This record gives sequence, structure tokens and C-alpha cells, in this order.
Amino acid sequence: MDVAHKHPEITVGRRDDWLLCRSSYNGESTIKAQGERFLPKPSGYSKAGGHADGGTAAYDAYKKRAQFSDIMSVSIGAMVGIIHQREIAIELPSALEYLHENVNGRRMSMSDFHKRITRELLIMGRYGVLADAPPGGGDPFLSGYNAETIINWDEDGGDFYVLDESDNERTGFYWTYVEKYRVLQMIEGRYQQELHKGGSSEDITPTSRGGNVIQRIPFVVASAKDIGPDVESPPLAGVARAALAMYQLSADYRLQLYMSGQETLVAINGDAPRAVGAGVVHEMFGSEGLEPDLKYVSPSCSGIQAHLEAIEANKETAVQSGARMFEQSKNTQESGNARQLRFQSETANLLSIAQVSCSLLERALRNAAVMAGANEDEVIVKTPTDLLEHAISAQDVKAFWELVVDGGMSWQTFYERSQKGGVMSSERTAEEEYALIEGDITDRDAEV
Repeated sequence: MDVAHKHPEITVGRRDDWLLCRSSYNGESTIKAQGERFLPKPSGYSKAGGHADGGTAAYDAYKKRAQFSDIMSVSIGAMVGIIHQREIAIELPSALEYLHENVNGRRMSMSDFHKRITRELLIMGRYGVLADAPPGGGDPFLSGYNAETIINWDEDGGDFYVLDESDNERTGFYWTYVEKYRVLQMIEGRYQQELHKGGSSEDITPTSRGGNVIQRIPFVVASAKDIGPDVESPPLAGVARAALAMYQLSADYRLQLYMSGQETLVAINGDAPRAVGAGVVHEMFGSEGLEPDLKYVSPSCSGIQAHLEAIEANKETAVQSGARMFEQSKNTQESGNARQLRFQSETANLLSIAQVSCSLLERALRNAAVMAGANEDEVIVKTPTDLLEHAISAQDVKAFWELVVDGGMSWQTFYERSQKGGVMSSERTAEEEYALIEGDITDRDAEV
């Protein structure tokens, strides 16, 4: 179908990057399921004699012995934990308060949905969120779309997207794969949504509360660096490539270990023994002028150490690629323009991904507010400013408070520092917190 046509930016190379990063995150079983795509079959397996099956059994054993590192999934899990280690404040108009507990219409919390956005930006460097509602009207909800499913768009006009929703559908006890595409576009100033399935299309445009016309496409897509449909390299592609290299080296390394332990008994200038094993005594007779010999031989496997060193080198490469995500510039001497140009040119880091994740969620929630007939300006997702600042202890809080009492620190500064340290709530202002403290003091005095 024409609707399945993909945008020119989705090249073969980009799809390969996506497949590698997704598979690396999913782990060893997914990597091995790709077979020769990620682990080429040694040429000797199919060309050497004695392989009636074309070397399939030998290759399967070769692949089974190989080990794939979980460094991708471990790295992403740690980074998601750092970004979401502190509560991220999300302000919503009252009409959308229900989204905190049910953001996607399937009982997913806002917090879990936000973590999914962050996780996908780290894995694939791309994610989209659609604010949607039932065609006949109802409460708006958010639907997330992975990088692979956003297959076409109009970058200049921003008024056209095609989302691939092909998946297995259940009929009774059976599942069947069904091609399905959702088309979002603006037609004569009106938002229109179509579902293409089985060669036919259906208008499923949702309506906003009050029946107002939706005058923009309520879909937002982002890369790991900024909001927009441009396809960028996944931020942890270097980690995935290093993990793949380690996997391929592991296959050869473990093959050599296996072969070095498989000694073969060889009879030289004599008949093969009738029995082998511990305690067996062999008597061999040679022809005139030939000395018989019986010995065990095994491959030298001289490359074992070299393979081990190469695996360690790629492990270091993976660690360095992941470590770059934690780089945050502290140069305060840059002009605003210089800083902006540098941020646009450098690869994404952990802070930029956190900020894009919050911005993506905020824009999606503002689209939902428009559909709900609420004020979109009331939607605010506060982005973290320093992810690597350590939490402060109770002793630190006490010391800071003594500074406040002695006039060495303002209450506002104390509160902001306590917020960053994970002590004070990020959902309250300094004034609101102080009012609560005053209220508690008043209550305690009244009890006394």
C-alpha cells in the first residue's frame, strides 16, 4: 500500500542502527534470534567436507557458545534511574488531573509513561506521543510511538504524519498479523485522522470537548537532542556496536576454548587401537623402517589471548561511549549564541535527554488540554537542571538551617538547595513550604 511508504530519512543504515540498538537492549536471546545478521557463519562451516546440513549444526553450536553482554540494558536502566531519581513536578489543569493515574487509557501512571519516553529516547534516540480521544468523544489520553513506527512525515509543513500500527490481532484463541496505519494530517485548517487497514480507510478523527475544531495535529515527536521529526543517531549506538563486537569475538574465543579441550587420539604408522580410555594399554607394531606412535593432539589456539584482549578493549569502548552521556559543560564564560551552537553540534548527553523528555511530555499534555477544552498554559513539566547533584543528608539540612537562622543563607536558597538534594517536595514553592512549617509550629504550640 502507498500509505506504507517510508520517509527518505529512514535509510537502510538507520534501520540497521535501530535494529541493533533495540536488540541490544532486549538482550542475548533477541540478538541470537537474528542469526547471521549479527554473527556471520565461518566460511569453513559450509565449505568443509563432512557437513551434510551445510554447517547448520556447527554454526548453531558456535552461536550457542557465544555470550552477549547486557551492558546496553544495564546502562539505560541506570540512566533512567538517574533522570527520574527525584520527583519531576507536573502541573495540570483540573480537567486533566485523571491523567496522573491513567495517562494512556490503560491504567498506566504518568510517572511510568514519562519513564518510557526517557527510555525510548536513550535506546533509539526518537519517540512520538499522540494526544487522542475516542472518535465519538470522551476523555483525551496519550499514546506513545516507538521510532520504528513513525514512518512518514512532512518536515516543512508539520501537517502530515503516518504511524505504523501493524501488529497481531486476536480472534478467539488465535492471533493474526494485520497491517494497519494511522494517518494524521491537516485539511483546510482541520485536523483529520484516518485508519488504513485491509486496503480501505476510515475517518476516525476525534472530537474535542464542546465539539470545537482541533486546529493542529496533536502529535509531537522528538530526538535525543531536540523536538522535531529529524532522524538522529541513537545516543548509545556506540555502546551497542561495542557490545556486538564483543559478542562476535566471544564466539571465536569460546570456540577456541572448546577446541583446545577436545584432544584427538592419533595413531601414526600403525593400526588404530581397538579401545581408548584411562587404563587401556595399547600395543602397536610398525612396518620395517617405520616407528609406530600413538598420541593425543589438539589445536594450538594461539589466538585465545588476542581475542580476550580484544574483548576487553571493546568493553572499555562501550564504557567510554556510555560515560560521554554524563558530560555536562560548566563553562560559564560562553556567550548565549556560542553555547547554543555548541549544544546543537554536540551529541546528546544525559541532561539534554532529560530536558527533551520533559519537553516532549509537556507538549503532548498541552495537546491533550486543547482537546479537553482546557487552558494549555496551565500544563507545566519542570525539567531537572542538574542530574548529578548528590542528595543531601539530614546533617546537611541541619547545617544549612543553622546558616538560615544565623543570617548566612536565605530561606529561598535553603529551600532550592533542599529541593535539589531530594529533601523538599518539587511540587511546592518556598512560600507554600514555609506556610506549612508555620502551620505545624502553630499546631504544636496549641497542643502544648
